[in-house]
Amino acid sequence: MSSTVFYESASELATLSNTFKVNSVPTDPTTVSLTITTPSGTVTTYTYAAAQITKTSTGVYTKDIACSEDGEWQYVWTGTTAAADVEAGTWTVFESDLGKLYWTPAALKNRVRITNTNQDYEIPAACFAASRAIEQACERTFYRTASATVRTFVPSGMYELKLGPYNDLVSLATLKTDTAGDGSFATTWAGTDYQLLPLNPGAAPEVRPYTKIKAVLNTFPVVTGFGRDDRVQLTGVFGWPAVPWAVKKATQLLAEEMLKDAPFGVAGIGDFGVVRVRENPRIKALIGPYIHPIAASKVA
Repeated sequence: MSSTVFYESASELATLSNTFKVNSVPTDPTTVSLTITTPSGTVTTYTYAAAQITKTSTGVYTKDIACSEDGEWQYVWTGTTAAADVEAGTWTVFESDLGKLYWTPAALKNRVRITNTNQDYEIPAACFAASRAIEQACERTFYRTASATVRTFVPSGMYELKLGPYNDLVSLATLKTDTAGDGSFATTWAGTDYQLLPLNPGAAPEVRPYTKIKAVLNTFPVVTGFGRDDRVQLTGVFGWPAVPWAVKKATQLLAEEMLKDAPFGVAGIGDFGVVRVRENPRIKALIGPYIHPIAASKVA
Protein backbone atom coordinates (compact mmCIF):
# COMPACT_ATOMS: atom_id res chain seq x y z
CA MET A 1 0.00 0.00 0.00
CA SER A 2 1.01 3.62 -0.35
CA SER A 3 2.42 5.18 2.80
CA THR A 4 0.84 8.58 2.12
CA VAL A 5 -2.87 9.23 1.70
CA PHE A 6 -4.62 12.55 1.11
CA TYR A 7 -8.29 12.52 1.88
CA GLU A 8 -11.19 14.84 1.27
CA SER A 9 -13.72 12.87 3.27
CA ALA A 10 -14.27 9.51 4.89
CA SER A 11 -14.78 8.09 1.39
CA GLU A 12 -11.02 8.32 0.70
CA LEU A 13 -9.61 4.80 1.11
CA ALA A 14 -6.32 3.20 2.03
CA THR A 15 -6.00 -0.30 0.57
CA LEU A 16 -4.18 -2.71 2.90
CA SER A 17 -3.02 -6.07 1.58
CA ASN A 18 -0.98 -8.97 2.90
CA THR A 19 0.24 -12.28 1.48
CA PHE A 20 0.53 -15.16 3.92
CA LYS A 21 3.16 -17.76 2.97
CA VAL A 22 4.54 -21.09 4.09
CA ASN A 23 8.04 -21.82 2.76
CA SER A 24 7.64 -18.89 0.35
CA VAL A 25 4.44 -20.37 -1.08
CA PRO A 26 1.19 -18.34 -0.68
CA THR A 27 -1.01 -20.25 1.75
CA ASP A 28 -4.39 -19.59 3.34
CA PRO A 29 -4.23 -19.28 7.14
CA THR A 30 -6.89 -21.02 9.21
CA THR A 31 -8.16 -17.60 10.31
CA VAL A 32 -7.34 -14.10 9.08
CA SER A 33 -7.84 -10.86 10.98
CA LEU A 34 -6.83 -7.23 10.52
CA THR A 35 -6.62 -4.84 13.46
CA ILE A 36 -6.67 -1.10 12.74
CA THR A 37 -5.74 1.62 15.21
CA THR A 38 -6.70 5.19 14.26
CA PRO A 39 -4.52 8.20 15.17
CA SER A 40 -6.88 8.96 18.06
CA GLY A 41 -6.54 5.43 19.43
CA THR A 42 -9.75 3.73 18.28
CA VAL A 43 -9.11 0.03 17.66
CA THR A 44 -11.20 -2.05 15.22
CA THR A 45 -10.65 -5.69 14.24
CA TYR A 46 -11.91 -7.14 10.95
CA THR A 47 -12.03 -10.85 10.05
CA TYR A 48 -12.24 -12.87 6.88
CA ALA A 49 -14.78 -15.19 8.51
CA ALA A 50 -17.22 -12.29 8.91
CA ALA A 51 -16.76 -11.30 5.23
CA GLN A 52 -15.08 -8.03 6.28
CA ILE A 53 -11.84 -8.89 4.45
CA THR A 54 -11.50 -9.77 0.75
CA LYS A 55 -9.49 -12.74 -0.48
CA THR A 56 -8.08 -12.05 -3.96
CA SER A 57 -6.16 -15.32 -4.39
CA THR A 58 -4.60 -18.06 -2.31
CA GLY A 59 -2.95 -16.44 0.70
CA VAL A 60 -3.63 -12.87 -0.50
CA TYR A 61 -6.08 -10.73 1.49
CA THR A 62 -7.06 -7.07 1.19
CA LYS A 63 -9.15 -4.51 3.04
CA ASP A 64 -10.12 -0.93 2.17
CA ILE A 65 -10.03 1.40 5.15
CA ALA A 66 -11.84 4.76 5.14
CA CYS A 67 -9.36 7.47 6.16
CA SER A 68 -11.55 9.40 8.57
CA GLU A 69 -8.71 11.06 10.54
CA ASP A 70 -5.42 12.68 9.71
CA GLY A 71 -2.28 11.36 11.37
CA GLU A 72 -0.48 8.04 11.63
CA TRP A 73 -2.59 4.87 11.36
CA GLN A 74 -1.46 1.41 12.47
CA TYR A 75 -2.41 -2.02 11.17
CA VAL A 76 -1.69 -5.62 12.17
CA TRP A 77 -2.46 -8.60 9.92
CA THR A 78 -2.75 -11.89 11.84
CA GLY A 79 -2.94 -15.38 10.37
CA THR A 80 -3.23 -18.54 12.43
CA THR A 81 -2.32 -22.26 12.29
CA ALA A 82 -2.00 -23.21 8.61
CA ALA A 83 -0.04 -20.04 7.79
CA ALA A 84 0.65 -18.42 11.12
CA ASP A 85 2.03 -14.92 10.69
CA VAL A 86 1.81 -11.40 12.13
CA GLU A 87 2.52 -8.43 9.87
CA ALA A 88 2.39 -4.90 11.33
CA GLY A 89 2.81 -1.51 9.73
CA THR A 90 1.70 2.12 9.55
CA TRP A 91 0.52 4.67 7.01
CA THR A 92 0.09 8.42 7.16
CA VAL A 93 -3.02 10.43 6.32
CA PHE A 94 -2.66 14.16 5.72
CA GLU A 95 -5.50 16.45 6.70
CA SER A 96 -8.27 17.02 4.19
CA ASP A 97 -8.45 20.81 4.04
CA LEU A 98 -5.65 21.73 1.66
CA GLY A 99 -6.59 25.36 2.28
CA LYS A 100 -4.48 24.94 5.41
CA LEU A 101 -1.46 24.54 3.16
CA TYR A 102 0.01 27.76 1.83
CA TRP A 103 2.08 25.81 -0.71
CA THR A 104 0.76 22.47 -1.95
CA PRO A 105 2.69 19.21 -2.55
CA ALA A 106 1.85 19.32 -6.27
CA ALA A 107 3.20 22.87 -6.55
CA LEU A 108 6.37 22.00 -4.62
CA LYS A 109 6.96 18.90 -6.70
CA ASN A 110 6.62 20.94 -9.88
CA ARG A 111 8.84 23.70 -8.50
CA VAL A 112 11.75 21.36 -7.69
CA ARG A 113 11.14 19.39 -10.90
CA ILE A 114 10.59 15.99 -9.32
CA THR A 115 8.79 13.69 -11.73
CA ASN A 116 8.99 10.39 -9.83
CA THR A 117 7.37 9.18 -6.61
CA ASN A 118 10.56 8.72 -4.58
CA GLN A 119 9.80 11.62 -2.23
CA ASP A 120 6.01 11.41 -2.07
CA TYR A 121 6.15 11.34 1.73
CA GLU A 122 8.81 14.03 2.25
CA ILE A 123 7.16 16.52 -0.14
CA PRO A 124 3.80 16.86 1.67
CA ALA A 125 5.60 16.74 5.02
CA ALA A 126 7.70 19.73 3.92
CA CYS A 127 4.58 21.65 2.84
CA PHE A 128 2.78 21.02 6.13
CA ALA A 129 5.85 21.76 8.25
CA ALA A 130 6.56 24.99 6.35
CA SER A 131 2.93 26.16 6.56
CA ARG A 132 2.79 25.58 10.32
CA ALA A 133 6.21 27.21 10.85
CA ILE A 134 5.10 30.37 9.01
CA GLU A 135 2.01 30.49 11.24
CA GLN A 136 4.08 30.10 14.38
CA ALA A 137 6.49 32.83 13.28
CA CYS A 138 3.59 35.20 12.51
CA GLU A 139 1.33 33.92 15.31
CA ARG A 140 -1.51 33.95 12.79
CA THR A 141 -3.41 31.43 10.68
CA PHE A 142 -4.02 32.62 7.14
CA TYR A 143 -6.79 30.19 6.16
CA ARG A 144 -10.43 30.78 7.06
CA THR A 145 -12.38 28.54 9.38
CA ALA A 146 -14.79 26.48 7.29
CA SER A 147 -17.84 27.83 9.12
CA ALA A 148 -18.82 30.04 12.05
CA THR A 149 -16.78 29.07 15.13
CA VAL A 150 -17.39 29.93 18.78
CA ARG A 151 -14.46 31.37 20.75
CA THR A 152 -14.20 33.18 24.08
CA PHE A 153 -12.00 36.15 25.00
CA VAL A 154 -10.80 38.22 27.94
CA PRO A 155 -11.79 41.91 27.55
CA SER A 156 -8.91 44.36 27.20
CA GLY A 157 -10.99 47.00 29.01
CA MET A 158 -14.53 48.29 29.30
CA TYR A 159 -14.49 49.63 25.75
CA GLU A 160 -11.99 47.43 23.93
CA LEU A 161 -11.48 43.79 23.00
CA LYS A 162 -8.16 42.88 21.37
CA LEU A 163 -8.52 39.57 19.58
CA GLY A 164 -4.85 38.62 19.92
CA PRO A 165 -2.67 36.03 18.14
CA TYR A 166 -4.37 33.31 16.07
CA ASN A 167 -7.76 35.01 16.47
CA ASP A 168 -8.04 37.31 13.44
CA LEU A 169 -11.68 37.76 12.47
CA VAL A 170 -13.15 37.65 8.96
CA SER A 171 -16.81 38.16 9.90
CA LEU A 172 -18.85 38.25 13.09
CA ALA A 173 -22.27 36.63 13.55
CA THR A 174 -22.93 37.20 17.26
CA LEU A 175 -21.27 38.85 20.24
CA LYS A 176 -22.30 37.82 23.75
CA THR A 177 -21.00 38.77 27.18
CA ASP A 178 -20.94 37.08 30.56
CA THR A 179 -21.55 39.70 33.22
CA ALA A 180 -21.78 37.22 36.10
CA GLY A 181 -18.56 35.39 35.21
CA ASP A 182 -20.30 32.00 35.35
CA GLY A 183 -19.85 31.04 31.68
CA SER A 184 -23.46 31.68 30.70
CA PHE A 185 -22.91 34.53 28.17
CA ALA A 186 -26.49 35.62 28.73
CA THR A 187 -26.26 39.06 27.11
CA THR A 188 -26.43 39.27 23.31
CA TRP A 189 -25.22 42.54 21.80
CA ALA A 190 -26.93 44.30 18.90
CA GLY A 191 -24.88 45.24 15.87
CA THR A 192 -25.05 48.89 16.93
CA ASP A 193 -23.42 48.10 20.29
CA TYR A 194 -19.96 47.54 18.85
CA GLN A 195 -17.61 48.46 16.00
CA LEU A 196 -15.19 46.12 14.23
CA LEU A 197 -11.67 47.48 13.71
CA PRO A 198 -9.68 48.37 11.72
CA LEU A 199 -12.04 50.46 9.62
CA ASN A 200 -12.21 49.69 5.90
CA PRO A 201 -10.11 46.51 5.95
CA GLY A 202 -10.64 46.13 2.20
CA ALA A 203 -8.95 49.44 1.43
CA ALA A 204 -5.44 48.02 1.74
CA PRO A 205 -3.69 46.29 -1.19
CA GLU A 206 -4.95 43.02 0.32
CA VAL A 207 -8.12 42.57 2.34
CA ARG A 208 -7.24 42.40 6.02
CA PRO A 209 -9.08 40.76 8.92
CA TYR A 210 -10.51 42.49 11.97
CA THR A 211 -8.20 42.48 14.99
CA LYS A 212 -10.11 44.56 17.55
CA ILE A 213 -13.67 45.30 18.68
CA LYS A 214 -14.71 48.61 20.22
CA ALA A 215 -17.72 48.88 22.52
CA VAL A 216 -20.00 51.74 21.37
CA LEU A 217 -23.40 51.60 23.10
CA ASN A 218 -22.44 48.99 25.67
CA THR A 219 -19.45 48.03 27.83
CA PHE A 220 -17.45 44.86 28.20
CA PRO A 221 -17.60 43.24 31.66
CA VAL A 222 -14.69 44.23 33.88
CA VAL A 223 -12.65 41.26 35.11
CA THR A 224 -12.07 41.78 38.83
CA GLY A 225 -10.66 38.40 39.82
CA PHE A 226 -14.03 36.95 40.74
CA GLY A 227 -15.48 34.39 38.33
CA ARG A 228 -14.24 33.55 34.86
CA ASP A 229 -11.77 35.73 32.97
CA ASP A 230 -13.18 35.02 29.49
CA ARG A 231 -16.28 37.24 29.57
CA VAL A 232 -16.81 37.70 25.81
CA GLN A 233 -18.05 35.07 23.38
CA LEU A 234 -17.76 35.56 19.61
CA THR A 235 -19.34 33.41 16.93
CA GLY A 236 -17.81 34.10 13.55
CA VAL A 237 -15.42 33.13 10.79
CA PHE A 238 -11.82 33.41 11.94
CA GLY A 239 -8.57 33.63 9.97
CA TRP A 240 -7.84 35.79 6.93
CA PRO A 241 -10.17 36.65 4.03
CA ALA A 242 -7.59 35.17 1.62
CA VAL A 243 -4.05 33.84 1.94
CA PRO A 244 -1.62 36.67 1.07
CA TRP A 245 0.64 35.96 -1.88
CA ALA A 246 3.70 36.90 0.16
CA VAL A 247 2.79 34.22 2.70
CA LYS A 248 2.45 31.66 -0.11
CA LYS A 249 5.87 32.61 -1.49
CA ALA A 250 7.50 32.47 1.95
CA THR A 251 6.02 29.01 2.51
CA GLN A 252 7.33 27.85 -0.86
CA LEU A 253 10.87 29.01 -0.01
CA LEU A 254 10.78 27.38 3.41
CA ALA A 255 9.33 24.11 2.07
CA GLU A 256 12.07 23.94 -0.58
CA GLU A 257 14.71 24.55 2.07
CA MET A 258 13.29 21.86 4.36
CA LEU A 259 13.06 19.37 1.52
CA LYS A 260 16.60 20.05 0.36
CA ASP A 261 18.17 19.78 3.82
CA ALA A 262 16.15 16.78 5.03
CA PRO A 263 15.84 14.35 2.10
CA PHE A 264 15.01 11.40 4.35
CA GLY A 265 12.44 13.10 6.56
CA VAL A 266 11.47 16.68 7.26
CA ALA A 267 12.43 18.04 10.66
CA GLY A 268 9.80 19.22 13.12
CA ILE A 269 7.19 21.89 12.79
CA GLY A 270 8.04 23.70 16.04
CA ASP A 271 11.20 25.57 16.99
CA PHE A 272 13.16 24.19 14.03
CA GLY A 273 10.80 25.78 11.54
CA VAL A 274 10.66 29.12 13.33
CA VAL A 275 14.47 29.23 13.45
CA ARG A 276 14.55 28.66 9.68
CA VAL A 277 12.20 31.61 9.24
CA ARG A 278 14.44 33.84 11.35
CA GLU A 279 17.58 32.84 9.49
CA ASN A 280 16.27 33.36 5.95
CA PRO A 281 16.23 37.09 5.06
CA ARG A 282 13.96 36.55 2.03
CA ILE A 283 11.33 34.80 4.14
CA LYS A 284 11.59 37.43 6.88
CA ALA A 285 11.07 40.20 4.35
CA LEU A 286 8.02 38.49 2.85
CA ILE A 287 6.20 37.79 6.10
CA GLY A 288 7.29 40.95 7.92
CA PRO A 289 4.08 42.92 7.25
CA TYR A 290 1.95 39.98 8.37
CA ILE A 291 3.56 39.25 11.75
CA HIS A 292 1.22 39.85 14.65
CA PRO A 293 2.50 42.81 16.74
CA ILE A 294 2.84 40.56 19.79
CA ALA A 295 5.10 38.21 17.81
CA ALA A 296 7.15 40.88 16.01
CA SER A 297 10.09 40.72 18.41
CA LYS A 298 10.40 36.97 17.89
CA VAL A 299 11.33 37.35 14.20
CA ALA A 300 13.49 40.42 14.62
